Amino acid sequence: MALDLIYLIIATPVTIAVMYGAHCVKQQVKHFNNLPEATPYEFERDEFLPNFNEAMKHQRKEIKRMYKGKIK
Repeated sequence: MALDLIYLIIATPVTIAVMYGAHCVKQQVKHFNNLPEATPYEFERDEFLPNFNEAMKHQRKEIKRMYKGKIK
C-alpha cells in the first residue's frame, strides 16, 4: 500500500511534465502549419535627396569645428 503512494508521488509530476511538453509541441505544429506564404523580398527604391552633398559637407565641417584633438 505504501509503495503505491510512492509511485503516485513520483509519477504525477512526470506525467504533468510529459503532458505539458506534448501540449507545447502540438501548439508549435499548429502555429507552423498556419504560417503565411513566403513572398520575395522587395528592395526599396533609391530616392534622390536634394542638397545631400551640401548637408554632408556642413555636417563634416561642424564635426571638425567641435573636435578639439588632432585629426590624423
